[in-house]
Amino acid sequence: MSTISRTAVVDAPVAAVWPVVSDARRLPDWFSFADRVDVVSGSGLGEARLQHARFEGRRQEVDQEVVEFTPERVIAWAHRAERLDGDPAPVRATGVVFRVELTAEGGATRVRLAQTLTPAGVGRAVALHLFGAAAIGRTIAESLVRLSRSLA
Repeated sequence: MSTISRTAVVDAPVAAVWPVVSDARRLPDWFSFADRVDVVSGSGLGEARLQHARFEGRRQEVDQEVVEFTPERVIAWAHRAERLDGDPAPVRATGVVFRVELTAEGGATRVRLAQTLTPAGVGRAVALHLFGAAAIGRTIAESLVRLSRSLA
């Protein structure tokens, strides 16, 4: 298992940050991994989502489920299935969870974004370490910048 995370302080209170990070429809405003996110069913814990994006030049769809939800503190979602151009994607990880943690710091908010992956085998673990982790880290860092801008 490997966790890649980045943290930043945004100049907005938790009460202003939470609605942005917890609303699936607002993810494309700040979450660099998403072009569009549709809520399939539910809300809060157990919410089912469909994330649309581009990955390596291909159309990507990711079925997600919210697996942790503590208002104004934490939201996390797990990948349940992934498709590229409509076909099942190659299995690179047997588990992927993305977690958003918020902590009040005066009138600002410390935001930690973390992606935890369980690589599908030793070869995938080596590839993640050598190539994927840095790219994921850059995308997470970009998401933090975009989140800060969306709150300005």
